[in-house]
Amino acid sequence: MIVSPDPMSPEAVPQLHGVDGISLAMAMTETHQLQVGEGEKAVIVQLPPQARGIFPLIDGRATVADVAARLETRGVNAEQFETVWRATVKALAPFGLLALTAPSP
Repeated sequence: MIVSPDPMSPEAVPQLHGVDGISLAMAMTETHQLQVGEGEKAVIVQLPPQARGIFPLIDGRATVADVAARLETRGVNAEQFETVWRATVKALAPFGLLALTAPSP
């Protein structure tokens, strides 16, 4: 169930569909692009460089607040996280690769 169109909802749980975070991070090019889809339907999306470090943290259990807190221990402040996270969700959500769901009870 989608929680909110706001990707900054702290209780939202990011989930990747069809790929795990490590594979997604490794699929990014050196110019921070990612091919989404295959064949003639493939498109290239531009991601923020820091997305590579966020993807492995998306495990289907951690909330947006959890991911932000883990990145804060790596020197990414709240403002930086918000900018990168919003751009990442905006780039991947339309393709169904990333969704925000309600936490499990």
